[in-house]
Amino acid sequence: MKRIALIAGGIFVLLIGVALAVPFLIPKSVYRAQIERAAGDALQRKVTLDGQVRLSLFPRIAASVGGMKVANPEGFEGAYMIEAGELRGAVKWAPLLFGQRVEVHELAFVDASVSLQRKADGTTNWVLEDKAPSEGPAAEGGGFNGAVEHLRLENASLTYQDDQAGARYELRELDLTAAMTALDEPFELDAKGFFQSHRFDIRANLDSLEAATTGQPATLEATLGTDFVKARYDGGITLGAVPTLDGTFSASSESVSSLLDYANVEVPFDLAKLGKINAEGDVSGALDTLAINVKKFTQSSELAKTGFTGKIKLGPEPVITGNFTFDAPKIDALTKFAGLKLPVNVAPLGALDIEGKLSGKLAEPALDFERLKVKGPLINANYVGGVALGAVPQLNGKLTFDTPKAGELAKQLNVELPAAAALEKVNFSGNLSGAVDALQLTAIDFKHDGDLLQATYTGDVALAEPGTLQGKLTASSEQLRALLAAADIELAPGSTMQTFSATSDVSGTFTNIALAALDLKLDAITAKGNAGIDLTGPKPRLTGKLNMGSLDLSPFLAPADQKPQAAKPLEAWSKDKLDLAGLSAANADLQLTTTQITLGSVKLTDAALTAQLVDGKLAADLSKFKAFGGNWEGRMTVDAASAVPAVSFAMQGDSVAMSNLLGTLAGFDKLAGTGAFKIDATTRGDSFDALVRGLNGEVSTNLSEGALKGINVTQLVRSAQSLQQAFATGKLNTLDFRNVLSPTAETDFTKFDSVLKIENGVANVDLLKLISPALGIDGTGSIDIGGQKLDLRLATAIDKKGQGAGAVVQLNGIPVPVRLSGSWDKLKVTPDFSGVQAALEAELKGKLLDGITGGTGSSTSDIIGGVIGGQPKTGTTPAVPATGETTPPAEAVPPRSTEEQLEDAAEKAARDALGGLFGRKRPATPEPEPEAEPEDATP
Repeated sequence: MKRIALIAGGIFVLLIGVALAVPFLIPKSVYRAQIERAAGDALQRKVTLDGQVRLSLFPRIAASVGGMKVANPEGFEGAYMIEAGELRGAVKWAPLLFGQRVEVHELAFVDASVSLQRKADGTTNWVLEDKAPSEGPAAEGGGFNGAVEHLRLENASLTYQDDQAGARYELRELDLTAAMTALDEPFELDAKGFFQSHRFDIRANLDSLEAATTGQPATLEATLGTDFVKARYDGGITLGAVPTLDGTFSASSESVSSLLDYANVEVPFDLAKLGKINAEGDVSGALDTLAINVKKFTQSSELAKTGFTGKIKLGPEPVITGNFTFDAPKIDALTKFAGLKLPVNVAPLGALDIEGKLSGKLAEPALDFERLKVKGPLINANYVGGVALGAVPQLNGKLTFDTPKAGELAKQLNVELPAAAALEKVNFSGNLSGAVDALQLTAIDFKHDGDLLQATYTGDVALAEPGTLQGKLTASSEQLRALLAAADIELAPGSTMQTFSATSDVSGTFTNIALAALDLKLDAITAKGNAGIDLTGPKPRLTGKLNMGSLDLSPFLAPADQKPQAAKPLEAWSKDKLDLAGLSAANADLQLTTTQITLGSVKLTDAALTAQLVDGKLAADLSKFKAFGGNWEGRMTVDAASAVPAVSFAMQGDSVAMSNLLGTLAGFDKLAGTGAFKIDATTRGDSFDALVRGLNGEVSTNLSEGALKGINVTQLVRSAQSLQQAFATGKLNTLDFRNVLSPTAETDFTKFDSVLKIENGVANVDLLKLISPALGIDGTGSIDIGGQKLDLRLATAIDKKGQGAGAVVQLNGIPVPVRLSGSWDKLKVTPDFSGVQAALEAELKGKLLDGITGGTGSSTSDIIGGVIGGQPKTGTTPAVPATGETTPPAEAVPPRSTEEQLEDAAEKAARDALGGLFGRKRPATPEPEPEAEPEDATP
């Protein structure tokens, strides 16, 4: 028995020795085949080992091969999916000897190169094939099972080519360790290396590689770490032609730009400025139609902060739905980041604060803003509503906007606005719809409140070219000149164009606006009706049919102070510069009706006016109006465009109150009467004085039943006796005419006709005829309108029956005309002796001739006294030498004819007589002539 035990123990030892020796006796090719078979079963690919084979038996069967190749499935690029510089493998003893199962404890690939490919049809070379069933009867004892407990890649490289996406990805310096006890057991993976030149670290745990690679779901826990992103996935995965996922994820990145480079995604932005990104959620579905439920997404940097929760569905046209927030402290920095080149400087816009919803295509989602707020020092704007992105974004929402200084905001934005310096506080609200380049704005409520302009607009506006509007507008300014100056419209200094206000219904385009139900006030001018503003030309063009009410144009043609003043002494015409700048500010074509037009002191009532204003030239056609008590028609032009303004006018009226007319126009109210008046004149000047002094034209009157005020010519004539006594005594200078010249004195007439030719402000009397039942006056002379003075010679004729014992103002039968001269408010009335001397000389000559020839026998003094209307002097008259007596002359002188002697005597007598008439004696020696008495001196 003992021997049997010893024999059995020896046999066992022998068997162990044989077992240890057999592996070294078996050719290495046998082991290579076993390793190839085990690796081939594990990878389901044809595995080829070449190179030197090394074996070891303790503690496991181990071998290494100098090279390994794993075949590529047919139809993929390259013959091999895997090539390794060295393959090391270790197989466990027990499963091999007792279980007919190869368990690869370790399979290592050194310097391996792995090539993965997705073809254009979607097939891949890494999907494990279903194992073909063995032919013939199954071997007794069951099948052969295998496993790779540890798979290693050392310094491996991997390329992935996606023909569908046209992308290529590359791994290098990959060190990978995988653990797989069996295909249906958990698979663990730990890898690190460089992907697209970026370092990474991956850890993964798959509960069943067999399930994942045969189209069955498996559970995957995986983490990814790089210098720029950290990510984790927990959930199901199914590998196949299109891998599918069903699990949760989280990811964070410190460098979004590196992340997109990692994913081979090119963007034109400097994404490094996006800062940190964090995301978490869950995913489900195939990778190409993956549904991503983003539970949380945040992005944070100095540039902006973003938040999103929602869903993203990948596919041919990825879609997105969810809520988002976005906050950018500096809009200008954001536009620079996006590479936007805008025509304006957006820095004054300040910060951007957004909250809303996303829906639709991922590339062009529709945005529904609960808040899109722009807030800066000079702006506060908010948009609520939808925006559809696309080639031309579409809007549908409501905008509110306010700024305390709109002009300054426009300046800082580099936006040119008319009258920007006058734009201040603005409030706006309105609905926006349509494409951004053709927006429709409805339910607009616009208000502007500033020192120079107050304005409101309610209604609709369409921004599509040429832009239309339909609504109600109000505007007013208490500093119109400053407002126009802010709009670069320069006006000459003056009192006009100071204030305006307007309300109107507005329609039309931005450059051709129609105003209905217009209520306009410009200074004291009011207008109601319809009008239009055409801005297409070089300057605004106004059209309209307006009722102007009481229209006062005085400030445009006169000095600043147009208020009525108490009566005061006559003043010279104003030399202040005319303020006609308003006529050059715009063009106009207007039909106006007024209850009264006031031009300085001229008042026109019930006027119908058609006016055209073109480049500073005003043409006004007054088809009818009432003024100075009569009915008128006429026309007037004012040319304010020339260096010196020019005015022309032609007016004619009937039943005109002449005292009112002349008193108003010329300050001369001494002529009263009613009748026809006609004037046709032109003038030029830059002041009212210059206009008056430049008058040229003609004035005619045809009056009846009136009076010449300030003088009673009839009373003057009735004083003829005192006039004769003054002449007779030589005391004419003592004659007092004040009794006939007073504010209450009048000379009545039944008819007064005149024709005056005006030249350079002086009216020359071509015809002036006054007729009454007892008196007739013919006048000549001139009226200096510019100088406000006149010089008229009135020749009177008396109907003696009408005057009783009256007679023409005369010197012993010689008519003496009356002269009116001086300023309009201080008229001087004197006899006009300019024709008396000739008449006296002629009469004396006749009287003396009769005396010399013995016709009367009177002396020369008696003759002169009779001529001037005095009594003959008494006393001895020197004897005249008798006929035939001679007296030797002291000197011989040529004999003179009787006619010459008579002429000399008459001349001397007349000279002596006239000298006495004017209170002067002819001096023995010449004396200096006295200075002429001023024409306007009081007699």
